Amino acid sequence: MSVDPALLERWLWLILSIGTALVVISARLLAETLGKRTPIATQFLALLEQPWLVHPLRLFYAIGFPAVALFWRGVLTERGLGLKPLSLSALQAHWGAWAADIGWGALIASGLWLIFTLGEWQARRVGAPPQLHRHRLDVALREAIYHQAHWAFYREPFVLLWGIFLGAWAGLAPVALEALINPARWNDLQSPARSRDLLVRVGLAVAGVLLYLQTQNLWVALLVDTAVGWALGQSIESNE
Repeated sequence: MSVDPALLERWLWLILSIGTALVVISARLLAETLGKRTPIATQFLALLEQPWLVHPLRLFYAIGFPAVALFWRGVLTERGLGLKPLSLSALQAHWGAWAADIGWGALIASGLWLIFTLGEWQARRVGAPPQLHRHRLDVALREAIYHQAHWAFYREPFVLLWGIFLGAWAGLAPVALEALINPARWNDLQSPARSRDLLVRVGLAVAGVLLYLQTQNLWVALLVDTAVGWALGQSIESNE
C-alpha cells in the first residue's frame, strides 16, 4: 500500500516539533539539576527566565514549523490550517461567510467567558480568596498567536487523515502530550493562580476546536483567543 509522501512528511514535522519541545524540556531539567553546583547552569536558567528571550523563541517555535512546512515544503494546506484569504477583495466576496464565522466566534467567546466568570463568582461566594489578574492586550495577543498557530499545525494532519470532526478533536492529542511531559505544567497545578491560567488555556483549546468545526477560520480563532484572554486576564505570577 502506497503512502502519500506529503502526509508522511506532515507527521515527520509534527514529530520534529514535539522532539524539539522535549529537548528544551530536558535541557531545562538538566540545568535545574546542576544549577546548585554549576554556575553555567545557573546562568542558563536565569536566561530562560528573561521574557525578552523566551517569548520570541516561543513564537519562533510555534510559527516557524508550520511556516516552513507550508511555504517551503508545501506539505500543509491553508484550508487545513484554517487560513482563509484575508485580503479586502476576499472579504468583500465572502462577507456573508465571514459574518457567520464572526458570529460563531462571538457566541463561543461569550460562552467561555461566562463559564469562567460564573465559576469565579461562585468561588468568591464560598470564601475563596480573590485572585489578581492583569488585563494586557499585548500579552493576550502574543499568547493567542503562539497557541492557535501551534494547535492549527498539530491539527492539520489529523484533519486530513480522519476528516474535520474526528481530526479536530484528535489534534488535541499531541498538545496534551506536550503538556504532560512538561514539568512546568505540573508545577502550575501547585499554584492557584497559575492553575487558573492553565484551566483558561484548556478552555481556549476546546473553544478552538469548536470554532474550527464551525468555521475553519484561524483568524477568528485568533480574535476569540485574544479577546477572551484579555477579558479574563492573566495571573500576576505569570512571566511577561
